[in-house]
Amino acid sequence: MSLKVHFLNGGYCRQFLASVDGRSLRLVRFHAVFLAFHHPTIGWVVCDTGYGGRFRPATRAWPYRLYRYATPVRERGTAAAALARIGVDARRVQHVIVTHFHADHIGGLGDFPSARVYYHEDALQSLAALKPFKQTSCAFLPSLVPAQLQSRSKVLSRDHFQHDADLSFPVHDLFRDGSLRLVHLPGHAPGQLGVQFEHESGPLLYAADAYWRKMQVSEGTDLPALTRKLQWDPPAYDETIARLRHLHSHGRFKLLACHDDETQSYLEREPYG
Repeated sequence: MSLKVHFLNGGYCRQFLASVDGRSLRLVRFHAVFLAFHHPTIGWVVCDTGYGGRFRPATRAWPYRLYRYATPVRERGTAAAALARIGVDARRVQHVIVTHFHADHIGGLGDFPSARVYYHEDALQSLAALKPFKQTSCAFLPSLVPAQLQSRSKVLSRDHFQHDADLSFPVHDLFRDGSLRLVHLPGHAPGQLGVQFEHESGPLLYAADAYWRKMQVSEGTDLPALTRKLQWDPPAYDETIARLRHLHSHGRFKLLACHDDETQSYLEREPYG
């Protein structure tokens, strides 16, 4: 089943490209992309929510303010406003997928107070249990998590995921119709998920932050030691990258990642300063 999908920008931060390739002292944008799918019977399904217009309040207190200094962010407004630009009322969205709980992916969760939220069982509890300084270094801002989130969440245990031979990752068919398959991509963040779906261009795996720039999977570029150390589970990150490189080399699945420049070509065309 092929779904209509919109790729949307939810703000961006600036970082040196050297954080990926270890050599390029050039500031680049890391866009916080999120997706909106239209399912013919279920309706609108949103995957991630960008910075959501709430990053500055969430980083006002210490030590979370350090996050603001480490990754200068330009917000784009709320997730609801981004959806409104494509004619979608956020209040009517009944399903939200969280790939992982980093601030640039959950900033707009508050825009969907009635939606069922889906995430991996390791994704939130692992970060919520950390002390504030460690949460900051792990890109987690607890104030971005709505107070009543758990009461309306569908937390997906490891048992929900079955190994998929084509993808070589554990997969969960979210609506049991093959339309949206959640793919466990460990390493970058606890319980990180990607989404595999049929696009008009063919089978597509949206890998969230499993890699940041296409050179990591197409050219074999390894993260520099410091950036690799900042990943939640560096050995698992390496294994995920190795499997994604294998997928890329075989060419059956199109790979896209949240922060990669290539993904920008899939976005709705609108002015962006």
